[in-house]
Amino acid sequence: MFSKIKSLFKKENKTDLDCTDINIACAILLIEVSHADFDISQIELNTILNSLVKKFKINDEDAKKLLNKAMDRHDKVSSLRDYIKQINENFTRDQKIKIIESAWDVAKADDNIDKYEEHRIRKLTELLHLSHTDFIKSKLK
Repeated sequence: MFSKIKSLFKKENKTDLDCTDINIACAILLIEVSHADFDISQIELNTILNSLVKKFKINDEDAKKLLNKAMDRHDKVSSLRDYIKQINENFTRDQKIKIIESAWDVAKADDNIDKYEEHRIRKLTELLHLSHTDFIKSKLK
């Protein structure tokens, strides 16, 4: 009986978006940075694609599909909490730093690091349990 009640609560608390794919979680965080300044440019989206291919070792075709799926989910998501949690539980410190470095690449893509983009990256750094030093080193890299 308790297991049935417990399963009901799990179903109620579960978001309608399944975030079991860690690559989706990473892509959504990068999309979040591109949306921070309310000016999502094609060059930022291309930078996200390049990051998925180069830093996350995803082939071109899969990266495009992943980006489209992540953009669709990002538009519907009200909280990044589940995605952040998944990354924190599954990624090493170095892998998290790669995400922050990619976030900086997205922010720099249009040759202008907006204060909102920088703030978003700072918050993501904190949520990923990285230090201010990691934030600065990633920015300078």
